[in-house]
Amino acid sequence: MVLKPESAPEGAAAAAASAAPAPSSAGPATPYDQAVAVLKAQADALISGDEAGWMGAVDASKAALVTKYRMIFRNLRGLGISRFSYQPGLGKPVKGDAAAMAIRVDAVYCFGDDMCPASAATEWAKPPHISQSLTLRAVGGRYVISALGESADADFHQPTPWESTDLVFARGKRVVLAVAKGQEKYLARVLPVAEQAAVVADRYGILNGTPQRDYRIFLAGEKQWKSWYGGENDEWAIGLALPLNRRGIDVIVRMAEMDTPVTLRTTVQHELGHVVTLTGAYQMDAAEDTWLSEGIAEYIGWQPKGAAQSFRKYSVRWQFDRAAPKSIVPVRPGPKAPARAGDAFYGLSHWAADCMAKKYGEPKLFTFVRLVLTEDNSYDQASRDAYGVPFATVDKTCVSWIRQQAS
Repeated sequence: MVLKPESAPEGAAAAAASAAPAPSSAGPATPYDQAVAVLKAQADALISGDEAGWMGAVDASKAALVTKYRMIFRNLRGLGISRFSYQPGLGKPVKGDAAAMAIRVDAVYCFGDDMCPASAATEWAKPPHISQSLTLRAVGGRYVISALGESADADFHQPTPWESTDLVFARGKRVVLAVAKGQEKYLARVLPVAEQAAVVADRYGILNGTPQRDYRIFLAGEKQWKSWYGGENDEWAIGLALPLNRRGIDVIVRMAEMDTPVTLRTTVQHELGHVVTLTGAYQMDAAEDTWLSEGIAEYIGWQPKGAAQSFRKYSVRWQFDRAAPKSIVPVRPGPKAPARAGDAFYGLSHWAADCMAKKYGEPKLFTFVRLVLTEDNSYDQASRDAYGVPFATVDKTCVSWIRQQAS
């Protein structure tokens, strides 16, 4: 996540779809099996790029539904979908239509093979999914989707941008940008910045052992910022890196706050920094390691400049004037802390990363980061393995170094 400097601490009508071929006489015997077979064929059509096949599973008499599914198809293709499948629950009867059934499904999706491992030891390692409530009814001898509703057990990521917004895309060599239709003006402005940020992130992805196939960046207007992935309530946040699973992370940039070229560049670069340093993490978030997660993202975000050149240096000096930190692990400010405290937290965390790079070298810094953020080692064990000294030594050395830099 990126927070503003001096931030609070807490931080059309659609054409009817062409009909898919009717099932053969050797098709599934039960209505439920027939409905599930239609869903499987629809998912296969998405991966093969067959829009007519995808739309053939949708009730052509439902104009709004046709529009919705056409949008989802084009969104997922634009994002580079590599896997999509339905995991259906039990079929339930629909009142007033004996032949129809309601099915809760999990729609599993991936953008690249790295997001879909052949096996997953934990739930967090499994491919991401969204939950849907579908109603299927028999039309012309085959089942089609006649209603799409929210699941009573929606995934915490929902609504995703691709299921809820008509998106427009721009693709570079290393990034895919997506923006709500009507806000295309952002694409030309952000694409060259994002491409350059990706070059920086790629360097650290290689150093960290987490090279990326590409980066997905969603450019959010205020409406989208407050709704995509459940919405971001922190008024000071201006960028997010949102993990979908252990190896898939989406970036969201709050365009209303990108008021200067420097803000745009450092925000995008910061969030891509999160992508390359949090990919592979055993858990979605470890609150006690926020200082290191944000510090290394700031370190990447401000490259080639250091912490002393960032906007946050003034808040760091403000913090030293009030109470000089005694550790490079800054205390995370509470909700009643002064407004500049959150900014100082980010700045001090950046300075900590700078110090470890200066004193021990970037390769060892990123070994420490990987051991803590992705392998969940203690600070002391990670420090001994990466730097060859206890964390207490690193802490004491860097507190002194930061004090000199901030004076």
